[in-house]
Order: sequence, then C-alpha cells, then structure tokens
Amino acid sequence: MVHFEENLYLSLSFLDMPLVSALLGSVAYHLGVAVMALAIIALAILSAWLYLLLHKATADRDELLAVNRNMEAATRAKGKFLLSMNREIRTPINALNSFIEILIQRSLQNCSVELKEETEGILDIIKKSNHDILTIINDVFDYIKIDANLLEIESVPMSIKTLVHDICLAEKPNVIAKHLDMSVQYKGKIPTTILSAPMRIRQILSHLINNAVKFTEKGTITVLCEALDGGDSISTAPANDTEAEEKDRDSFSASPMQLKISVTDTGIGISPTHLRELFRSFSPNDPTLLHPKRGTGLGLNIAMRLATLLDGTITVESALGQGSTFALLLNVYASENPPPVLKDSRNKGRTPKNDSRLYAGLDIRSPKEKTETSANESRPLRGVRILVVEDVSVNQAIIATLLREAGAQVELADDGAAGVQRVIQNMDNGLFFDVVLMDMRMPVMDGYEATAYLRKYDYRRPIIATTALTTADDREKALEAGCDDYIAKPVDSKALIKMVKKYSGIG
Repeated sequence: MVHFEENLYLSLSFLDMPLVSALLGSVAYHLGVAVMALAIIALAILSAWLYLLLHKATADRDELLAVNRNMEAATRAKGKFLLSMNREIRTPINALNSFIEILIQRSLQNCSVELKEETEGILDIIKKSNHDILTIINDVFDYIKIDANLLEIESVPMSIKTLVHDICLAEKPNVIAKHLDMSVQYKGKIPTTILSAPMRIRQILSHLINNAVKFTEKGTITVLCEALDGGDSISTAPANDTEAEEKDRDSFSASPMQLKISVTDTGIGISPTHLRELFRSFSPNDPTLLHPKRGTGLGLNIAMRLATLLDGTITVESALGQGSTFALLLNVYASENPPPVLKDSRNKGRTPKNDSRLYAGLDIRSPKEKTETSANESRPLRGVRILVVEDVSVNQAIIATLLREAGAQVELADDGAAGVQRVIQNMDNGLFFDVVLMDMRMPVMDGYEATAYLRKYDYRRPIIATTALTTADDREKALEAGCDDYIAKPVDSKALIKMVKKYSGIG
C-alpha cells in the first residue's frame, strides 16, 4: 500500500515537470491552429457560397435588365409602328370629314325646303360620328406615345392669354348650339409670356372645356386664369431641363411661378365614388354612367399625364347635380417680354398690334336670332389664285374642293419639284400665286427644300406649310425654310379659309 502511494506521488510530481508543460502548450497551440484553420475553411466556404449567391443575383439582375430593355425596345418599336400608321389612318378619315362638310354646304344650297332640314340633320350625325372616331384615334395614339416614351414636350415662349382665348373661340359653335354662356376671366398679374408647351396645354384645356360643354345642358361655363401667390405651390417632381430649354430660360424668371386655369360648369356633376376613378385609364368620362355622351376613358388620363410631364397637375371639385370645377395647375417661368410672332415677309418683321380683348376677358353669348349668310361670306376667296403642292391625291381633292367652294382658283402640283417648276413658270410669264400651300413630306423634293429653293429664287409671295407634324421643331424647321405660317392636318375648312384670307391680303 505504501509502495502504491509512493508511485502515485512520483507520477503526480512528474506533471510539474517543464516537459509536461511544454507538451500541454504544444497541444494547445496546435489545437488553436486547427480551430483557426477550420474557421478559415468555413469562412472560405461561406465566401464561396456568398459569391455564388451574388453571382446568381447579378446574373438574374442582368437578365431582368435585359428583359426590361427588350420589353422597352419592343414597346417603343410597337409604338413607332403604330404611330407610323397615323397618317395612313387619318388621311381617309380626314377625307370623309372634309367631304361631309362640303356635302352639308351643298345640301343647304341645293336641297328643297322640305328636305333641307332632314338632309342637314343626317349629314350632321355622320360628321359628328366621324369626328368622334378621329377623337378616339387621337386619344389612342397619344396614349401609345406616352406609354412608349415617344411624346415630345416642347418648351417655347408663349402667351397663355392668347392660347386660352383661341381655345374658347374654337369651342364657341358648340356653346352657342347648346344655348349656353361662356366667359373667360383673368385674376392676378398674368405674365405676358411664359415658357411652356403650348400644344400640350391646348390639348389639356381643350379636353377640359369640351367636357364642360358636353356635360352641361343649361347654364354657364367659366374659364378663370389666375396667377397664384408664392404660398400656393404645386407639389410635383421638377421637370428635366434640356440644354435648349436652359438657353431659352435666360430671359425668364429664375424661379417658376404658379398658374391656375380652372374650368367651372353648371352641368351634371360627379359623384364621390366616380371622382376616385376619374383619372384612371379606360375609366369612362361620364360620371353618372347614365349620360348618353360617354367617352373613351382615355381623355382625362392623358390630360393628367400630360400635366405631370409639364410639371403640373389637375384637380377637380364636383357635386352630383351641381356642376364641376377642373383646374390645371402649372409651374411656369414668366417674362414680361412680348411673345414671339411668326415671320411675315410682308410686314418686314413688324409686330402686329396687341388684341386688347385678350386682356379684358371674353364673353360668348347665345344669339337670340339666326342671321342669314351673305353671298360674300359663302365665297370669301373669290378671285384668289392658290397653288396646292401635295403628293396624296385624297388630300389634294380635299384642299382643292374646300378652296374652290370658297371661290378660289386652285392649281395642283404632285411634289415639291413640280411645285417649284409651276411657280417659276408663272413668274416667268409675269403671274404670281396669291398663296402657295406646301406639304412638308413629299417624294422627289420635300416641302422644306422646295420652299428654301423658291426663297433663294427670290420668290416673296406667301407660302403656308400644311403638315401633320406639329411639334415645335417641325414648325420651326418650316419657318426657317421660308414658310410664312403653317396649318395642321387634318385641315379644318374654317381655319384654312381664314389663313388664306389673311395671307392673300383680303382678310
């Protein structure tokens, strides 16, 4: 027993020896190294796993971006294709609309008293239906342009008072036909000139005013244009400025001001339920869903999207059975300089006198009695010589017939080169056309080249561009080529006759 205890004592004493401590330290060191190695291996595995996940996520992202780019490219391609069909679709519809207008005029002259009212009513229905089709097509094309990011937003100096005045005058026949009253009022310091997109503002306001007339059976429509104070700002995203816009803005205010153009009617009004759905795509314009005049459901949606692109918005207040107020709010840059005028070779750049009525507002009242049309009013272009340069035979027939019905003498040319030849032949014989109507898109020689050639040949008589392209760049390009003015297609008969009268010197 004593021997065993001595051996145990010797064994325990051995543990206190430096060698044992060294061995234990070595074991601990290698154990630590092993743990560290395992940690590094685990970290490497984790890093590889994370790398694979990141690589997969990156690949998925790139694939999604590629798919998104392909979808955007496909959308733009489809949009461009559909927009390329614009002219093909609008030309026959324009032909129908124009010749219906001619038939109406002739029916009033040649029909018997018994058939005149019935015939006029039938043709009016056909004309209105054709106009509705054109409106739907325009809405669809605008919707496609916005969705495909193909819509051009111009930014040019303009007069907001002139624009509002012209829109309301264009709506005057519909106002009078429904025995309504319309007034235009101004409030606050409305700037003489603003920097914005006149074509798009016209599109928005025309839709709002047209809707007001459409859904008002009796009473009044009031258009109020007012300059808001600094506290009434518009909460929208800032517009992206191009280099050209920045250059144009040099003469304008450093910060935008707020304009509010409201359209108030005494019509059928809108229920709270339908107010929430009013600006959604394909939501019918008719708020009651019972009114016979329902829209495509695109007009207000397009108007709101256009307002947003113009750094603005549209608000609405309405009560069912009491009327509605739609308001277009815009952030615009203002200037007190007068708005630019179209080049006119006859006035040598002189600025025409301002129309004081633009600053006093406008009142349109339904007439009490219908006046008879005089013989001079029925043929206002009697004796005027006009050359129509147009490559589409249908458009030739439309414009020529409208002008001849108004008493003008019309000659035709199928392209720009033929038009130039016809003008020069007349000049060599000492003859001149009072007005040349020049299409801009033609084979052989387009309207831009033909106009520039005639101006270099020292032809100084009026040349008016007729074009379906109505962007700022297209208009500016036509004016730079030497055109005195332009008229958009489809051609409106009244606008065409008014412009020809103006430039032929009889207006």
